[in-house]
Amino acid sequence: MDDVATAAAGWARTVLAQLGLDGRCRIEATTVLQDGPAPAPPLASEVPYHSTLTIVFADAPENPENPDAPEDPALGEPQMSGTRVAVSTGGDRTEVHLPSGLAPAEALVLLADRLQDWAIELTHGAALPPCPGHRHPMRAAVIDGAARWCCPRPEGGGAPLPIA
Repeated sequence: MDDVATAAAGWARTVLAQLGLDGRCRIEATTVLQDGPAPAPPLASEVPYHSTLTIVFADAPENPENPDAPEDPALGEPQMSGTRVAVSTGGDRTEVHLPSGLAPAEALVLLADRLQDWAIELTHGAALPPCPGHRHPMRAAVIDGAARWCCPRPEGGGAPLPIA
C-alpha cells in the first residue's frame, strides 16, 4: 500500500469510529493509476450521479439491451486514477473512489459522506454521527479548508467537529 492509500485507509478507520463502526469493518485501500489496470472493477455506485431503473416483465427477452446503461468498466475501459477505498462488514460492502487531484480536505469529506450513507443504511436509519441537540445526523463539509462534521441546518447546531 502506498502513502496515499495508507492515508485513505487511516481516514476510513477514523470516520468509521466516529460512525460507531470501529473494529467491525475490513478496510482495503488501493491506488489506481490511469495507465494501469484497476485491481477490481468499480461498483455501479462509483459512477457519479448515474441511476438506472430497469423493469423486466415476465414475457420480456432474457437480456434486453439498455442503450442508456454506463459502459462496463470490467471490459477494459480506462479507470479514473485515484484511490479506491473498500469497506466491508459481514456481507455488506461499499467502495469509494477518491479521484486524484482532490485536495485532502475534499477527499476526506467525500469519503466521510459516502461511508456515512453506508453506515446509515447498515443501521436502518440511525443518525450517524448524531447532531448534538437534533434528531438528524451531522453532515461532512469543508469549512475554512478543513474537513468537518457540521449541522445541516442553516442556523447550525454548535461548533463543527473535525473529521480527522
